[in-house]
Amino acid sequence: MNIYKSIPTPPNPDDMKPQGPVKLFDDLYFIGNKVVGSWVIPTSEGIVLIEASAEADHWEKVLKPGLDEIGLGSEKILALLLTHGHMDHYGGSDHIMRATGCDVCLSAVDAVYMNTRKKNIRTNKESGVSAPMITRIIAPGDELVFGDHVISVLDGAGHSPGCLNYSMEVHDNGEPHRFIMMGGYGVFGTFEWEDVQTSVMYALKFASTCVNAWEYAKAHNCDIFFNPHPHLCNMYQTAEENKNRKPGDPNAFVIGRDGVRQWIMERFDACMASVVEFSDIRKPFVEE
Repeated sequence: MNIYKSIPTPPNPDDMKPQGPVKLFDDLYFIGNKVVGSWVIPTSEGIVLIEASAEADHWEKVLKPGLDEIGLGSEKILALLLTHGHMDHYGGSDHIMRATGCDVCLSAVDAVYMNTRKKNIRTNKESGVSAPMITRIIAPGDELVFGDHVISVLDGAGHSPGCLNYSMEVHDNGEPHRFIMMGGYGVFGTFEWEDVQTSVMYALKFASTCVNAWEYAKAHNCDIFFNPHPHLCNMYQTAEENKNRKPGDPNAFVIGRDGVRQWIMERFDACMASVVEFSDIRKPFVEE
């Protein structure tokens, strides 16, 4: 059953190599590789991270050297926000928390899911990753204040039971813009949830959170779209476009609300297609 029809082919091994820090906005960087990494938000009180990559030693080998490179290595790490409880998002969390003393934040539902999902347990044993202790439970509707920045927490459930989306104002040469980051991408089917009804329920839930994300984007003038995985939002390709910017040229990440709508709609359509694919309700029933 191929339910990832709209997802690009898996990245090659070179895409997993550290790429060096990328400046996206005045107050937003990415440090990692072309598939996973950490989004870095410098605030007036310290640094907030979103996501922790897949590797247990992400802090030592990639994130801390990257922070040093961009001159943020001595800044306090205030918090690590996770979008959901899949290992490739929380893999480096435990080392980051132990090295910096920061809060690790996740929804209550995925704090449980993270530790009980069979694939996580198996992969953790194989890779040496430890699921982190979640020190701060966050939920849709929360407004997280870190110095001069406020991060809005939105419902993103469906990709995982308690997946979260995030939104925040960022600045380009001082000009404000707002991103929405959808924490999930694929819709998992019966191989994870084990029964058709649950699979369909989560696909429909994901479709619902896509609608909610678009309503939020309209209301809050979100003109930037991100996914935690760079290769699923064309992050590196867009960053390359920005390298050729001239004074006064727009930031290529600023795509307007209709550009954001198209990214969200693509996910909504994939969710609805999955609802049909998970079930045989459209197939004529033949008595055995």
